[in-house]
Amino acid sequence: MHEPVDAVTPMPSGGIARDLPPSHYLDNRIYTDPSVFARERERIFAATWKFVCHESEVAASGDYRLVAVAGRELIVLRGADGGLRCFVNACAHRGARLLRRPAGRLADDAITCFYHLWSYDSHGRCTAIPEAGGYAAAGIAAADVALQPVRLEALFGLVFVSLYREAEPLAEFLGPEIVGELRGPLGTAPLEVFHLHRAELAANWKLFVETNAEGYHELLHLLNRTTAVGLKEYRKRRWHLHRNGHLVFERAVIGYERLRLGRRDENLLPGMAADGHLVVDLFPDVMLNFRSTVLRIDSLTPIAPGRTLLECRGLGLHGDGDHVRRRRIAQHNQVWGPMGRNLPEDIWAVESQWRNMAAGASARSVIAREEDLGSMDDATLRAFYDQWQRRTGLAAHDADAGAAHGD
Repeated sequence: MHEPVDAVTPMPSGGIARDLPPSHYLDNRIYTDPSVFARERERIFAATWKFVCHESEVAASGDYRLVAVAGRELIVLRGADGGLRCFVNACAHRGARLLRRPAGRLADDAITCFYHLWSYDSHGRCTAIPEAGGYAAAGIAAADVALQPVRLEALFGLVFVSLYREAEPLAEFLGPEIVGELRGPLGTAPLEVFHLHRAELAANWKLFVETNAEGYHELLHLLNRTTAVGLKEYRKRRWHLHRNGHLVFERAVIGYERLRLGRRDENLLPGMAADGHLVVDLFPDVMLNFRSTVLRIDSLTPIAPGRTLLECRGLGLHGDGDHVRRRRIAQHNQVWGPMGRNLPEDIWAVESQWRNMAAGASARSVIAREEDLGSMDDATLRAFYDQWQRRTGLAAHDADAGAAHGD
């Protein structure tokens, strides 16, 4: 009789896992355990800087977007004075949800609660309380009421928020090397979002992060096998590990013509070479993928241990003419987009992993490749989980050991 899969035994000493150090394998319960997920929300997503949108998505006064961070719904808006702000999407009176459409534009610079009609302006200040005299005895007046603000900072058009009031400034969180890497393609000329799509993944958020943080899985993609992996120059690419878990996959030239996709040597993004490629991963959940003429930004919103909202943005230069914009969109969709050559395959891969992990049929994951930070080195995953451990207080290789690291 076959023994059932044991999802909680220590890493076996034989076979593929023989003599692996703890840094080189993962306990798959870190993906499936609800208590781990709850800790991630509070100690990672509520405590760091979370990318929420690009400035071009809230370009005009009154434009707003609803975003979710660590389970809280927030309003990101452009005020009447042109400034960007963020507030919790809850009325200061009794907590009702204020805005319900995912995005839109405020009418007359006003946010009005549907429940008791308390109103606020784009600075978050309360501007009207109906029948206000009834609060006189309690000493409550509109001038003393405001929406709950949330820290917001923007860098090169990228908008981040943090629920943690004591979080270090965004530029310090990213570090000078990452800021310098982004300055060329993002900080030279204004960009704008021309494509946004969302997909809800039946998988844990970290599984998708992993697809953007290691090059070994590029063997999955016909596109990558044909245009990149087989090129000597590509295999010479190196990963660079930075403070706070951020990563850079250094620049390289991609052979798009090998798949008859044409050269990408016109309408280049600032700082990008013809047929060039650059990847910057920001802890915990963001990937910026530059391909000569277009930028893709992936970001994740964890909903539950096995549910993740993926948002994929395509960006080009602000002010593109119609012909140039159509060409950028076509080049974006050749590789990315909902039915591009890569994204569906990544989703199938991580949902396949999740299915077995959630059923208890896969107890551990191996992250043991060592290539001196070469393109297929798992050092990137080990760096991610080192940062994950520091912030959660849990042990990635043994979920039972977490209590010894946390408080």
